[in-house]
Amino acid sequence: MRRLTLPLLLVVLAGCAGNPPAPEPAPPAPPGDVMRVARAAHTATPLPDGRVVVVGGCATDGCGGTDLAVASEIYAGGGFTAGPPLSGPRFNHTATALGDGRVLVAGGFPDERSAPNGTAEVFTGDRFAPVGAMTARRGNHTATRLRDGRVLLVGGVSGRSALATAEVFDGDAFRAVAPMPGPRSRHGAALLADGRVLVVGGQAATPHGMALLDTALLYDPARDVWERVPGRLPVPAYKLAVAPLPDGRALVVGGQTADDPDARLATTLVYADGRFHEGPAMAEPRYKISDAVVTLPDGRVAVAGGFGVEVYAEGGFRPVVRGTVERQYPAMAALPDGSVLVTGGYDDRTRVTATVLRVDLT
Repeated sequence: MRRLTLPLLLVVLAGCAGNPPAPEPAPPAPPGDVMRVARAAHTATPLPDGRVVVVGGCATDGCGGTDLAVASEIYAGGGFTAGPPLSGPRFNHTATALGDGRVLVAGGFPDERSAPNGTAEVFTGDRFAPVGAMTARRGNHTATRLRDGRVLLVGGVSGRSALATAEVFDGDAFRAVAPMPGPRSRHGAALLADGRVLVVGGQAATPHGMALLDTALLYDPARDVWERVPGRLPVPAYKLAVAPLPDGRALVVGGQTADDPDARLATTLVYADGRFHEGPAMAEPRYKISDAVVTLPDGRVAVAGGFGVEVYAEGGFRPVVRGTVERQYPAMAALPDGSVLVTGGYDDRTRVTATVLRVDLT
């Protein structure tokens, strides 16, 4: 398995007022810690003790074949150490922090040529323990922790077909809940302040191929029902992300309107009062960001992917750093010291990387 050893980048956000000039590319630091495995389409999940567990992903350029990252790794104290192995390889899976400190790792693809997994496991702090089978095989789905501690898994694909089904993990096992009105995968989802889950965009199979969606849904776990959000998105989009805001709204970030590099979106939407409103534009287009958008403890939203990192606050975006390495399907995690850790991803030639970008947002 090929490993890249590029330097760790540490960037400090200057706390100046006004409209600062566009940030310069971050200067390389002396050779330092990188991930042990180059990977993309992986997950990075903060743990209660301040560590971050990095799980899965494709580990070869092109993200093809059967060479995936089975080993996990742990970020702590500024570096990476080997973590316990997964039960098997998986990418485009989900990893969700549970209320008891464990992390639920569910679904995803065992390799580029196979149907997704119907398996799940929990990281207990020192090992991965299997849990009961999911109600469906799924990859390119979303997983959202509900207010009662359960995890809602929505849609995705089971093979060639998108799924309308949904299920919840109650800490021990999975059970089916009400299905969506129609199938969707590569969508975004976020928990709203009222306890409902907003599901936005994505794609679905049609007799003529895959079609992008310009609709959104709300799931009410108290009633186990789905409702359509009135109106439509300005454009159909997939490979986007949704982040909850502390005032009850939600921010819909980026995505793609076609399978074309020129169709990436720098636009955002704000969901409020039951409808979507035009949001501020980002500094650059971003897509394939399902694990690269994080709502911070203070309510700001950090966005990675592409070439840089920017932060949404008070109705606008502030670029923090622009690097020289493009990242698609990276993973980002918030750290206890106020910084964020952006790991891996692949570039526009689908070359995977082990590089790490740590950005101070204090």
